[in-house]
Amino acid sequence: MRKLVVVVLTLSAMFAAVGQEKPNLGVGTQFTLPVVFGISARYWTTPTFGVEGDLFLFTTDGETWGMVGIRALGRLAAAELAGFYVAGGGSLYFPDRDTALSLCGGIELFLPFAPSLAVNIEFGFVWHQDAGFGMAFGSGIHFYFGR
Repeated sequence: MRKLVVVVLTLSAMFAAVGQEKPNLGVGTQFTLPVVFGISARYWTTPTFGVEGDLFLFTTDGETWGMVGIRALGRLAAAELAGFYVAGGGSLYFPDRDTALSLCGGIELFLPFAPSLAVNIEFGFVWHQDAGFGMAFGSGIHFYFGR
């Protein structure tokens, strides 16, 4: 059921982005090395506010686990090829249904030789239900439609 919700939200964001003057929808991947990687969809509802949905699969001790997360994005600074944002949200891990909250800062760079691609790097804090507080670090790449 939760996977269906993620798919419906992603498709809704894609259809809402059609016909927009600026690129609002980016799809790609987010990853935290060495164990967490997955798909990601970002939708900027305004030039300064957006949402992101993530679906990760990862392996620990030979077992495959999953995570679904949603975050709010706030762009604090933007230029033609770069921007700085903050992101906060929550994640639900499967199969144990553990939860985590995160608050990160991120830098997004649009590649001059491929303007539809944006590379991001994030850093911040995470709180996990079982592990407590820790550092968060990640990276990703998104393709923005219409850019």
